Amino acid sequence: MSRPYGQGGRGRGGGGDRGARGGGGYRGSGDRGGRGGGRGGSSSMPVEVFRDPSGSIPQPSSDVTATENKWMQASSGISGSLANTRLTNTLPLRPGHGSQGTPITVYANYFEVKIQTKLSLYRYNVAIAKIGSAPVPSKRKLQRLFQLLLEDPRFKGTRSDFSSMLISTKRLANTPMDIIIPFRAVGEDTPSDNPHQYQYTIQETGTIPVSEFQQYLNSVVAGVPVFPQRDEILQALNAVIGHHAQSRDDIAKIGQNKYYSLDRTTQNLINIKDLGVGMELLRGVFKSVRPATSRLLLNVNVSHAACYEPGPLDSLMRKLGNDHKLSLAKNLKLVRIQRTHLPEKRNQAGKIILGVKTIGDLATANDGFDSQHPPQVRGFGAGPKDVNFFLESTEKGRGGKPAAKATSGRYISVWDYFTQNYKAIKMDPKLPVVNVGNRQRPSYLPAEACRVLPGQPMGGKLSPDQTRRMIEFACRPPKANADFIVGPGKDVLGLSRSPTNAVNQYGLSVGQSLITVAARILTPPRIQYLDLKMKPKTVNPTFGSWNMLDIKFHKSGRKIDPWTFVWIRSDRRTNQGFQTDNEVLATVRKFVEFMQRTGIDIGPPISADIVPRTLHLVDNDEQTNNSNIGLMFHDMIERLKNKLKFVLFILPYNDAAIYRKIKTVADTRAGIHTVCVVGTKFAKEARQEQYFANVALKFNLKAGGINQTIEPQKLGIIGEGKTMVVGIDVTHPQPGSKEGAPSVAGIVASTDRYLGQWPADIRIQKSRKEMVTDLKDLFSSRLDLWRARNGSLPENVLVYRDGVSEGQYQIVLDEELPLLRQACKGKYAANQTTKGLPAITIIIVGKRHHTRFYPVKESEADRSANCKNGTVVDRGVTEVRNWNFFLQAHTCLQGTARPAHYYIILDEIFRGKKPKNPAHKNAADVVEDLTHNMCHLFGRATKAVSICPPAYYADLLCERARCYLSHVFEPATPGHTPADSVAGSEAHSSAQPDDVEIQADLRDSMFYI
Repeated sequence: MSRPYGQGGRGRGGGGDRGARGGGGYRGSGDRGGRGGGRGGSSSMPVEVFRDPSGSIPQPSSDVTATENKWMQASSGISGSLANTRLTNTLPLRPGHGSQGTPITVYANYFEVKIQTKLSLYRYNVAIAKIGSAPVPSKRKLQRLFQLLLEDPRFKGTRSDFSSMLISTKRLANTPMDIIIPFRAVGEDTPSDNPHQYQYTIQETGTIPVSEFQQYLNSVVAGVPVFPQRDEILQALNAVIGHHAQSRDDIAKIGQNKYYSLDRTTQNLINIKDLGVGMELLRGVFKSVRPATSRLLLNVNVSHAACYEPGPLDSLMRKLGNDHKLSLAKNLKLVRIQRTHLPEKRNQAGKIILGVKTIGDLATANDGFDSQHPPQVRGFGAGPKDVNFFLESTEKGRGGKPAAKATSGRYISVWDYFTQNYKAIKMDPKLPVVNVGNRQRPSYLPAEACRVLPGQPMGGKLSPDQTRRMIEFACRPPKANADFIVGPGKDVLGLSRSPTNAVNQYGLSVGQSLITVAARILTPPRIQYLDLKMKPKTVNPTFGSWNMLDIKFHKSGRKIDPWTFVWIRSDRRTNQGFQTDNEVLATVRKFVEFMQRTGIDIGPPISADIVPRTLHLVDNDEQTNNSNIGLMFHDMIERLKNKLKFVLFILPYNDAAIYRKIKTVADTRAGIHTVCVVGTKFAKEARQEQYFANVALKFNLKAGGINQTIEPQKLGIIGEGKTMVVGIDVTHPQPGSKEGAPSVAGIVASTDRYLGQWPADIRIQKSRKEMVTDLKDLFSSRLDLWRARNGSLPENVLVYRDGVSEGQYQIVLDEELPLLRQACKGKYAANQTTKGLPAITIIIVGKRHHTRFYPVKESEADRSANCKNGTVVDRGVTEVRNWNFFLQAHTCLQGTARPAHYYIILDEIFRGKKPKNPAHKNAADVVEDLTHNMCHLFGRATKAVSICPPAYYADLLCERARCYLSHVFEPATPGHTPADSVAGSEAHSSAQPDDVEIQADLRDSMFYI
């Protein structure tokens, strides 16, 4: 079904300056080649690595190494038998440890957790039910309810996750038991009159054999099944270690296992950053107990959380923007405030009782609709003069709460009530009144009578400027992060050196030093291009990157003809790069000459007499701009009769809305390849060829070319041309997206042995569903394309699956693997499937983990004090039974590098086969080296990237799909322009399958680059 060119695609987020994004190019620079680490340029500061506070470098545990080696010896026979087992969903055993590369030692952000002999803990389930009119407890109130429970002497010394569980070192008496506790706010010595009450049902659920789990980790007996209470034990230990931070009111728990100090003294202010527009960034820690060979480890990493700025609510409202009430209400919903108009109260200990309330909404016309005397509210978000509530004649004046059963009295405005009773409160009639009750029984407060409490996370999306400030603050060198972990980070968790700390009392001992582990630095492959005489030319990477000096791409794509460029001009008063049409044309000609030198088959753009080269847009008028962009594409199609192949867009500035609209119309309506650049960067003569090269990389990939290759032997079995490599990812709607916004599944796949082209397909599916519903059809389309380009189907399929958490590994095997096999059954002949074709290997690619590695010596660090690119770790922080490894393939220019985590959950390709490279001792060497080498084949950069290309491309594909679905994905957020706040008002309000349907002319290309 055809769709109008001006329809769809509004909201915020996404691209802008995509011409140089991805890094690399002429000198190998840029900001996303080193994905997973920092951004920006390299520093001239001297390299400084982390030093252990003890003054010495601890050596990797010899006991752990011995256990690893013994287990591998014991498992060699089992591994051999499993090599011939196919079509099984059992996670494969580790075939060995890698041996390639230069051996080094690195710090890991883990502390060893030692367990006392014969340690068992008792676990109790706690179910909390409200009594009578008490509200169902929120997460915040649930935490307070557990604090009240733990004040009971019967539970002295117990630990909790403050959600549903108690942990004790001894069996509690009289369980199961039921307890009724009246609610009491933080700081109060006694409950208020007629308090809400809650019933606790406490029941023992079993013994947690911690020492037995430790023995399991020490075991060298191969073939032993997974410890049955593994997850339960880790959950209990996380509760014990996290109890200190979660029980304190001066530490905020934001997200899973993340804690942030709310201390605002000088000592901690360095860990708080003003983001502007009413937001601030807190620095804290993430913690998680992890099993490893022979020991338990505590993973601690630096974490950051964007929160609302504490202080007067009226100040926050003005910063967020009072002109758009819907957006303001969405931002303030569930924000907790302290009432400041009431007399100060203190408890017996002398601490202030805050009197906390939660904002439910702004004042609304339907508030109290079923009460005898409902409030009179002029409109949504009305100010104090326009909100009247009924004041019973006997009302003593308690915050403007309307009487529920008033028989006599009068209506009074919030303005008059506070003016008469709280003269110190100076109100602004334009600021909306907030409702800190509920819709049925509203309770109104003017903003000036409220103070926002610290540590409350913002649920929406940061503005571009806020994101920039966040990156500047969070992007720190490895030493700074490691110092924070062993210092303030441990303090937040209460892991002091005191022998009486809460963890020690539970038979646990957390080490004071970060552990060290064995690592290796893999040798990078040599990169292959053509020289200016069209002969093979080899380039050696340096610090993970290389340049394109005097080279041509390995293979030029299809001829780019006809094509044109469009200079987009805006009425915004800012430098947009060019002043005249002639300046633009001169730069475009230089760019064309550069592309021709790299081997791209491209001629001059079509005449301006045929297609106009200028488009004028109005700043902040997104609706008009979208319409004009759609009409421009329609005009191009009409004039050139669907023959136009490429359009280069020169943007006036980095604008997400313009970028999204161009990509949405071009990809899903017009079927035209587009590349966007920013005028200021495209026009800049300094290092211009570097920028040209970054853009040329995209042109050649979209035209079907191959930018670079490596030696076939470095790709092992892939180099034989019989293995298709697949990348799969799923992206989900973020908090604040429209209700029912779908998830998007994307698939990319190689088409030959060079790994230069990765065409793709996309589908929308049920919201928040991680497993790919239409995987059978998606994968079938990739098999068809491979056969069309190679004449036969692949013998092997190597899948890199992105975006799957540890708890979902088995689900991939249970739900996605059968769909892959069904697709194969429909494409392969019966005699081929009988032979086990194709052999399938699935590797999970983890990016959102918290493992980091730090060099122990300056000589083993790169220029940003990170580990050198090619660092691989498969010992020390892993379980020997499981086949997984960490690989930092990239060079992080700034900040702390994040390695990728690769976990093999199915292997029918590598195990049991003798490696063809004599240097490889086992399948672990093969997979680690292959994955590292592939990281040098990301076509949009002249540098090694941090995750292997199939996973990276699948991620980019899903990001492109977010452009098409911005009308349902993008929430209104503080700090955006007024035009942003009406995102999604045009076209249809829900997502449709054809929103992500790529036009036929682009379908088998890398349109998403």
